[in-house]
Amino acid sequence: MFFKKTDIFFETFKAIAENITRAAEDFSAEIHNPSSDKRGLTNLQNYEKTGDRYTHTIIKELNKTFVTPLEREDIMNLAVKLDDILDGIEATMIRMDIYDIKDMNIFIKRNTEIILEQCQEVEKSIGKLVTKRFLEIRTHAVRINELENEADHLFNNSLRELVASCNDAIQFIKYKQIYEMLEEVTDACEDVANILESILMRNS
Repeated sequence: MFFKKTDIFFETFKAIAENITRAAEDFSAEIHNPSSDKRGLTNLQNYEKTGDRYTHTIIKELNKTFVTPLEREDIMNLAVKLDDILDGIEATMIRMDIYDIKDMNIFIKRNTEIILEQCQEVEKSIGKLVTKRFLEIRTHAVRINELENEADHLFNNSLRELVASCNDAIQFIKYKQIYEMLEEVTDACEDVANILESILMRNS
């Protein structure tokens, strides 16, 4: 399928957002119902490779397009931050595999649910960007930020519980790092929301 130059960026962003949501769905499903054959990890690695191809498409088109549909800096920042979400999800899954995390506790499960909902909101907001319904982006950006605030509280509570109950130093380090990595993914989603709001301000 061929797109006009102005469409390439929007269509690629749409594909990136859809890929991220699918990855977040598989990530949450794997955490709630772990597979025994590492299928979930393999799937996430495939999503990450697909995401990298989309990001490279954005960069390649940006380098050869004189007039872009949005500010060049906004396009680049959005592409990079969307990629950060996917990279963070994959990195967390890899680290959990390396650490052989078996206890998918309430903090880990709820974090993956938050990440999934954030990614769904990111996909919706990108849909509004593609159709140039800029003012409607704000609703989704606000929800992403609300979810990030919930993730902050969850992170603090998870650390508090870890300090109070974990007497094994190695297990403490493992879970602390997993909690931190999950928090970084929610932060990356918030970064995307902030970029989208700046695009909204410049185009409304």
